[in-house]
Amino acid sequence: MKRRICLLLALTLLLSLALSGCGSKLPDGMDEDEVVDAGLKVMAKLVDGSYDAVYDMLREDVRGQTSAAAIEKMMDDATGGLDAYKKVTDSMATGVTKKDMEPHGISVLRAKYGSKVVIFRIAFDTDMELIGLDVRRK
Repeated sequence: MKRRICLLLALTLLLSLALSGCGSKLPDGMDEDEVVDAGLKVMAKLVDGSYDAVYDMLREDVRGQTSAAAIEKMMDDATGGLDAYKKVTDSMATGVTKKDMEPHGISVLRAKYGSKVVIFRIAFDTDMELIGLDVRRK
């Protein structure tokens, strides 16, 4: 039993060290609370089924690459067959600041649907325009 607990603690420590290197800071000028709050607003529209409204929120160049129907399908794939949405259980903001990519902030939201978890990743450019969505069942 002690060996199992030690192994579990060691794995947890290794995982936390590995994940600590994965986090990215937000681009200059972006605020963590603002990115999370904006993500929560988009998520609320997704949960309510307001896919056209979310589509209209997308930055114009991104809008040309998707559709409200594609957003609805993404939500159906992630939440289909699950109990109703309950609440957000965790949230954070991260970002991408690589020179070869457009700098952007990402609101990462963990939501409960019954006993299951759905992860929302909602991306904003540095002007806080919506540029990306990813919703997946965990």
